[in-house]
Amino acid sequence: MRPLHRPWGVGPGVEGEAVGWLAGALLVVFPFAAQLVPWVAALSHLLVTLLTLGACVCILEFDNSKKPGWAIAAVTLAALAPFACHAGLISSGLMTACIAIRRLHTKPFSFEQTGLRPLLLVIALSFLLNLAYLPLWAQVPIDGPEGALAWVGWESVWVTIFFFFEGLTFPIQFLARPLMALGLTDLWAVAALGLIALALAWFVLHDRRWLFFSLIYCFIAALPATISLPFSYVIVSPRLMMITSPAAAILWAMGIAGGTRRLVVAASAAPLPERLKSLLRTPNAPVQVAAAIAVAAVSFVPALHLSREVRLHHLTLDHLRSFVADLQSHPNDKTLIVNAVNWTAPVNADYALGHEGVEVMPAYLTPQLMAWVHTQTLYNVDAVTFPLIFPELKTIYFSTWGEALDWNAMAERVRTADRVAVVQYADDRIDYLEVGHVAPASGEALVSFEDLLWLTAAEAKLTSQTIELRLSWRVNATSGEDIFANALDCAGDVAGLSGGAGMGGIYPVWLWQAGESIHEVRRIPLTAPSPDGCYRIEIGLFNPQTGARAEARDANGERLANDSLVIELTP
Repeated sequence: MRPLHRPWGVGPGVEGEAVGWLAGALLVVFPFAAQLVPWVAALSHLLVTLLTLGACVCILEFDNSKKPGWAIAAVTLAALAPFACHAGLISSGLMTACIAIRRLHTKPFSFEQTGLRPLLLVIALSFLLNLAYLPLWAQVPIDGPEGALAWVGWESVWVTIFFFFEGLTFPIQFLARPLMALGLTDLWAVAALGLIALALAWFVLHDRRWLFFSLIYCFIAALPATISLPFSYVIVSPRLMMITSPAAAILWAMGIAGGTRRLVVAASAAPLPERLKSLLRTPNAPVQVAAAIAVAAVSFVPALHLSREVRLHHLTLDHLRSFVADLQSHPNDKTLIVNAVNWTAPVNADYALGHEGVEVMPAYLTPQLMAWVHTQTLYNVDAVTFPLIFPELKTIYFSTWGEALDWNAMAERVRTADRVAVVQYADDRIDYLEVGHVAPASGEALVSFEDLLWLTAAEAKLTSQTIELRLSWRVNATSGEDIFANALDCAGDVAGLSGGAGMGGIYPVWLWQAGESIHEVRRIPLTAPSPDGCYRIEIGLFNPQTGARAEARDANGERLANDSLVIELTP
């Protein structure tokens, strides 16, 4: 944010350029921009902020230089702003606020001020062009609340004001969560901290008209969303705060600069002990200095928030590479994805209001379209939700895409797919994993388990901290057993265990039907990796009620030791 010369009103003793750089830095770390930067569909909010702020800069430069090119640029940017987002309809109002703060800073306001009439003409023309956009807007068919400029009622307006108030006073709003733990509601916690923040600004600002300017700018910028969007939409859309963010950045940049100036002026004329005494004798100086230091310190908190949001985006989105690569490797297969990510969010949010998560597949999107976005190819992809295998997580919660199925419905869907993948969740990773498929019965017995099930193929591969097993089972008759796959090091100590239902937990043995071959990919996480890389994997069946192992015999009819097939992996 480049300073606009001294008439901007930065004030004597404070370098405008320093304030500009500080405001720009605060705008970069504005915490509620975390949603819109990586979300392509939300880039309109960045664009409308750029256009409206650009219009304000141009009209201020026109006021300063009287060059008509700046006036033309201001009108052009203001006219274009609504085409980015309907919030741009207030561009002329923001221009008015900027001119007002400059003129009020320089001299008592009067309509007879030199050069005011051309400014009013530019603003009036911008306003008329904004109004002319409304008939065009009405002709565009847009679904959803963001497409309707309709009054939402006073209750929605009231709570939406708190939402934007949080954005304006963001440097200390991370404290709202601790206040809520003490019993305050989210709205009142935001309100209390917001008032404290404004009190801090009142103490540290050299020119308090900046406080009123920020409030007015924020009010005007937030007006379209406040009066036309229901709070149920606003609360999950912190991206709406982007257009108000310049007000917050300017306010707190001026606050930090003003507090620092007061500190320097009060303490610069004597040795250190005398400076401190002088400082403390200055009326309100301790409060002002403390407020300035506090505002400067907590300005770093949003950067920590953004860092966490970056990690959450990587956690949520990185597995999509595996999803795309899998489809590209098997373009002709019908792929079923179980528990595809809809959205994720942190269990402990940093701020009281606004969604702090990552939306991957909203309701209007499908896995097929998601694949097309990445590949420009339409694949045969289906997705369902199977909540029976959801893990209990401590740091994130999530939602999955598709119809929720029970055991039997899940089994029917698995049987119709050529490939099945499961998205598995943990606090520190989300994985897209191939788990196998069901085919007509085939293969000869490598191991027979009481002649009910045959293990017809078994392969093991060590990958990082996991042993990957590819197992093929032929079903001769229904069985009630479960599968075990234990990894031991070559000293006989347990290195990892994998037991229970097949195909990632979605297709248990008791649902297997005679005449099927189940080709599953099973993974054994190594909780105690072998230091020499030597492993023995035992594979077999057991009764889940008694723990007894099913009798296992090899192709020659000989009973296997421990009723299990052993695969050895050596470095």
